[in-house]
Amino acid sequence: MVASLIALLEDVVSGVSVARQVAAFWMPVAPVPVVLAPFLALGSLLTLALLSGLAASSLAVLLLALVALYLLLTEVLGISLEIQLR
Repeated sequence: MVASLIALLEDVVSGVSVARQVAAFWMPVAPVPVVLAPFLALGSLLTLALLSGLAASSLAVLLLALVALYLLLTEVLGISLEIQLR
């Protein structure tokens, strides 16, 4: 019975350490005063939105360049592109 209690205690301690590691992942890297914490969160969200917009616009530019390349190859140079799926 004592051995099972010790094993249970070890499991609890390992679970707590894992929970601390997961919680530490979402905490700020540097200590921030309480007054600045909302501004830091807002700045992080704005940065995330800006980078997401940049990624989406980069994808749009890539697709536009691929369409332009396809039209250049087919209409101007007369090269036909075929994909056969079997």
